[in-house]
Amino acid sequence: MENLHLYFKFVIKWKAKERFYTFLGEESAEQVKLRADRLNIINDDILFLGETDIDIISDAIEKENPKLVIIDSIQTMYSDEITSAAGTVSQVREITARIMKICKMQNITTIIIGHVTKDGNIAGPRVLEHMVDTVLYLEGERYFSYRILRSVKNRFGSTNEVGMFEMQESRYGGNY
Repeated sequence: MENLHLYFKFVIKWKAKERFYTFLGEESAEQVKLRADRLNIINDDILFLGETDIDIISDAIEKENPKLVIIDSIQTMYSDEITSAAGTVSQVREITARIMKICKMQNITTIIIGHVTKDGNIAGPRVLEHMVDTVLYLEGERYFSYRILRSVKNRFGSTNEVGMFEMQESRYGGNY
């Protein structure tokens, strides 16, 4: 649910009248709808789909042609063409490659969210890090108010900068 808080903070700041699509592998459509209603978010350009099947996701991206696609999280997505479980090297590689191909062909900005382990490493295979342009970590202790955003890979710039954020009680409920 913390991901939804951060996501809706982003949505609230979204000013463009361009469509964007979020595919959620861990939250149901009902959870997202309840949170959006509670925050009074009404925007026909913001689309959600609680789906993990890459074929359905691919079709939705091609049909809607959004300006931004967010995948949360890559470890929950799967393809029926691959016999291994979601989150394995084969699945993560295939899903990421398909998303990148579709989005690059249609010039769609893409954010792929991956889980991290308690040790702070990307959960599952590290193949994801090698396929994307930028890897950002949002770090911090659950019961402390500060979070650090740091880049561990950036094909377009420096990885020597960090952002520090204080999570404060919000008028929208929860901490941001």
